[in-house]
Amino acid sequence: MGTTEHDILARTTQPTSLSRPADFTLGPGRPVSLQRVFEADVSPYCFDLPNRLLHCVSTPDIAGATFFYQAQRRHARTVVKVPVDDLPDGSASPTLIFSIGRCGSTLLFRAFEAAGVAIVSEPDYFTQAALAGSQDRFLQTALGRATQLLPYSAIKLRLECNAAPLLIAGAFRAPKIIFILRDPVDWASSHHRQSRGTIGAAPWVTVLKGSLYALAQLARAYDVRVCYYEDFRALDAGPIAELMAFAGLAGTASPEALREVAARDSHEGSVEPELPADIVADPAFRETFARDWEEARPAELIARLRLRGI
Repeated sequence: MGTTEHDILARTTQPTSLSRPADFTLGPGRPVSLQRVFEADVSPYCFDLPNRLLHCVSTPDIAGATFFYQAQRRHARTVVKVPVDDLPDGSASPTLIFSIGRCGSTLLFRAFEAAGVAIVSEPDYFTQAALAGSQDRFLQTALGRATQLLPYSAIKLRLECNAAPLLIAGAFRAPKIIFILRDPVDWASSHHRQSRGTIGAAPWVTVLKGSLYALAQLARAYDVRVCYYEDFRALDAGPIAELMAFAGLAGTASPEALREVAARDSHEGSVEPELPADIVADPAFRETFARDWEEARPAELIARLRLRGI
């Protein structure tokens, strides 16, 4: 089976679900050259793992989308299916930005973008691979081959990618890794607000512990730069430039450009805009989470990683 391109007859109405082949109802495929997937309007969307295929989508220019997978889903014109085994091995070594979510990762994405970094926010085939429950070599190879179709030197990942950090990082020859943390109570409160109070404290304790274990796995294998939302939230040029220097990213984080970023909602254009601070502001939740986290926090691991405020 070669590369085929399909018209889209219908698409999912779920804006934030994990990307998957069933998101689009497709018309019959027409054979196209393998070169089609390297054209500027085509980007990797998800894997069809049972059939060892990569599904790409053709879109108008969506560079700078707040969440890339959402823009792909909304604006896709066709789907291009390509056998993973037909793609050449990837040679990219991007900067990978892992995080605990709700910790300023989108703000950092906007700051890097304003500094001239070629960066993309949340291409979802990474998330799909992390949640596939498999660590096999094929999936790691597939990640590397898919990523060479993206013209970006830095990639911001979804929180769920912490489920398989070494699978993702190991897809590349020499990735630079940034991991974003935040004050735990503020972080959990932000997630609680975003869920509009529907998720209690216990699940977020589990998520944060799992994320710290993901960080520990990465730190054993790679030079990881841990950064804290509290250190870059003001968008001073210094902290942004330091992170760029660590990752070897070209660009200039000028104060003027960063002030423009600070003046905008970093989630602008997303289907999940930022909620006002007074929505589900729940002191009781904060107290419960603080107590539960103090009991459950992996103190030895936190000390070994020299994390502060966690």
